[in-house]
Amino acid sequence: MKSRKEELEQSNANYKELLESQFESIKESFQDTGKKVLWIGGALFLAYGLTKLITSGGEKGEEETEEGQIIEIIPEPSTNKKVKLRKLVEREHTDESAVVSALKHQAIVFVLGLAAKKLGDFLSELGEKEEDSDS
Repeated sequence: MKSRKEELEQSNANYKELLESQFESIKESFQDTGKKVLWIGGALFLAYGLTKLITSGGEKGEEETEEGQIIEIIPEPSTNKKVKLRKLVEREHTDESAVVSALKHQAIVFVLGLAAKKLGDFLSELGEKEEDSDS
C-alpha cells in the first residue's frame, strides 16, 4: 500500500518537472520572439517616421501662417447676430529638385529593404524553431 503511494508521488514529481521544463522552454521562446517582433516593429516605425519626415517637406500646422501667405476670411451664416469667421490659408506648392527627389526615393528603398531583410530573417528563424519543436 505504501509503495503504491510512493510510486504515485514519484510519478507526480516527474510530471511536475517535465511540465516546468516545458513551460520554461515555451517562455524563453516567447521572450525571444517578442524581442525580435519589437525590433522589427521599431525598425518599421523608424522607417515610416523617416519616410514621413523626408516626404513631408516640413509642412506646418494649419494654425501657423507665414508672412506672404494668402489669407482669406469668409463669414459663415449663423443663427446669432454675431458673425462667425473661418480662416483659409492657401499654400503654394514648391517643386523640389530632381536630386532631392531621387535621394528621397533611394532612402525609402534602402530603409524598406532593410526592414524586409529583417522580417525575412525573423520568419526563417521562426520556421526553423517550429521544425525543431515538431521533431
